[in-house]
Amino acid sequence: MLDLDGAPARKATINVHITDTTLSGDNPVARWNDRPISTEQVRAWLGTASTVVVRPVIDLAEHIPVTSYEIPDRHRISVELRDHTCRFPHCGRKARSCDVDHARPNGKGGPTCPCNLVPLCRRHHRAKTHSHWRYEVTKPGTYQWTSPNGFQWQVDHRGTHPHPLRT
Repeated sequence: MLDLDGAPARKATINVHITDTTLSGDNPVARWNDRPISTEQVRAWLGTASTVVVRPVIDLAEHIPVTSYEIPDRHRISVELRDHTCRFPHCGRKARSCDVDHARPNGKGGPTCPCNLVPLCRRHHRAKTHSHWRYEVTKPGTYQWTSPNGFQWQVDHRGTHPHPLRT
């Protein structure tokens, strides 16, 4: 792909969140990931882009399962936007470079739906699948992990928090 000047075009994906008041000029702030940005910055990005793709709004609370094991892009993007990183305790790998795990296995009735999908980096996905690490989804975006030795952590949007052992 070439840009207008014949140079190789760079592809960048930027998820910008704007409202109708941002578009009308009444609110000069948009959001990029978790950071506020000015509408002037959005205009500058769009002015230098060789290609702009506008995606529909993704409702992070949406629960529309699909009937296959394969995860649609809209579900993957929803999970990445909700969780940001691998949900294993203390892991900070970005969700966009993670596998997406079915919390309740698809073969055992777990739906392919954002409410049952969790980003796990390859290392932690394998630890969960091939060892005695386990987790439960306590609510979308919040996970209760148990180590092979019985130690427990809660992982959510605030990070990793140790929990006392259940008795």
